[in-house]
Amino acid sequence: MKKSTLSSIGLTSLALLALAAVGPQTAYASGGTADTMNLTDEPGNWFKSEITGTPFTVINPGERVDFDINNCCTSTRHTVTLLMKPTGSGVIMDQDQAKKGTLSVTFDLPGAYLFHCKVHPYMTAVVGVKDASGKVPDVTSAMLPFIGHLGVSSLPAEAVLAVITTIAATDTDKLAKWDIFDASAEVRPAIAGVGEVWVNTQFEAVRNQRDVNGGLKPGTITVVDATTFKVEREINGKRAGGMWNNPHNMWANFALSSVYNGNWFGQWINKIDRTSGRILSSITVGDAPTHIITIPTPGPETGVLTVPLSADNDMVKVEDTPGGLNIIDSEPTGAGKTHPHGHWITCGRGDRTIVPNVFTGLGPAGSISILDTASGAVLKEFVQNPNDPLTAPLLMPIAAGECHVHGVSKAYVANAVSGIVTVINVDAQTIVKNIPVTLAPDGQTGLDIFHTLQAPIQTPVSPDEKWAATAVLSLTNVDRPPTNSADHVAIIDTTTDEVVAFVPTPAGTHGVNWGAKLGGGYYAYVTNQHANVLTIIDPDPNGDSNGADAATVGTILLSNRSRGAGATDGTGGQGVKPLPMTHDGWIQPTVAL
Repeated sequence: MKKSTLSSIGLTSLALLALAAVGPQTAYASGGTADTMNLTDEPGNWFKSEITGTPFTVINPGERVDFDINNCCTSTRHTVTLLMKPTGSGVIMDQDQAKKGTLSVTFDLPGAYLFHCKVHPYMTAVVGVKDASGKVPDVTSAMLPFIGHLGVSSLPAEAVLAVITTIAATDTDKLAKWDIFDASAEVRPAIAGVGEVWVNTQFEAVRNQRDVNGGLKPGTITVVDATTFKVEREINGKRAGGMWNNPHNMWANFALSSVYNGNWFGQWINKIDRTSGRILSSITVGDAPTHIITIPTPGPETGVLTVPLSADNDMVKVEDTPGGLNIIDSEPTGAGKTHPHGHWITCGRGDRTIVPNVFTGLGPAGSISILDTASGAVLKEFVQNPNDPLTAPLLMPIAAGECHVHGVSKAYVANAVSGIVTVINVDAQTIVKNIPVTLAPDGQTGLDIFHTLQAPIQTPVSPDEKWAATAVLSLTNVDRPPTNSADHVAIIDTTTDEVVAFVPTPAGTHGVNWGAKLGGGYYAYVTNQHANVLTIIDPDPNGDSNGADAATVGTILLSNRSRGAGATDGTGGQGVKPLPMTHDGWIQPTVAL
């Protein structure tokens, strides 16, 4: 894992390019603005300046930047949300729902302004506004509390830019900021796994892979043989008829003959033949589909796909028929605007669905819904309330895991902004506990993303109901105690609902799912979007039911010299699907077949 010390880092190529591109006289882009940033689907370059070609631009006070969201550069809708600004600035920019079109900001005070998209939260941009001397003033701890945890009150803007891993426009930047390993880093577990592990290598560049609008789009699926821990094959979307863009998460049918894939930066899902990798069919479902889970409940909807639309408000149901994929229902996941993301269906019966609604209006406030799986009716919606200790942490809830623990259906929901995993008793429809899982640079816990620059994401419960594993993604490559890593996985004991281990992981830790270990037990398979490896964690290596010794037991190289991929080969790991699916409710139909 790369180690960075903010105070010791100089200008990156990104900062140099932007500062050189805008001299004392304003360089105007088309349309009369100081610059235009196109929101794109390009990894590390999601806000692309027309002047610099990067997510960083420099302007003068009083000038305007236009943010364009259109088919030239992205296949779905986004927000442009201001996260950080100089003290005293009156600039405000946010939306209560994902949009297309142009959003404009006129900047008042010198300093650094940080933007992101609330639908795709790692999409990041920085606008630097020069002072009278022609420089962008330092970023202070009042603007970004993270800096205070480094023991300083301010840092040069270029030093901060140098360690933000989500701003990496070129291969040179990615090689400098991300964890791009070679074969010498590979470690295979001593005990084999079972079946296969499918990984959405979402950022991998593919030559001539285009969407329906003709734009080049990234993303592959890399399949690992869990018995040998070797890459079996790679699947791309060049034969998806343009319905492929940043493949994000997957599920399989009960027979394990087909894998279903969602495209987070598009509007489509795909059906893939598991054996050959051939794309059998694709369908438009709506903006920014995220995760896919089949309904395990016996009845007329057994095997139906459930798909949240994160740039909209609905859960879509899709039936796989001999005639193809067909939408059979679409229902809102809560009151008003919801932007649902990584849901989970109750283990065993599958009668309820837990849905994190990422944001419900302006700002990061979100909600968590419990739905009746069959009807789509909202049985309970926990809405963020800053004055309620139980719901105050519901700030951009983004992914859920669920299983019955000691006979109780329990859900674990990661909240990206608060850094908290919320534990819900699904049966009683109550919040049980809030668990801090992120770390500031000085090792403090219980702080929000502005202090940690970390966000918890996927957090599934193990099939044996003992553990929840929470992927914690860092937006920087700055290490911190006790992991001496920027990213980690938090292992939660589901009996005590306490973190028992922080396991260090490579850059961009994003996805986790559980797969069977040969001879008994389970591995947590972990994906890392800013690295080219799959991490394998054993939550209890000595089998004593104490997860304090949870450890990484495998590091599997996902890059395979794909032509034209460059530094992105094997990167972008987000969705991860071990096959067979071993959770209660899904394993039984598979075994029966």
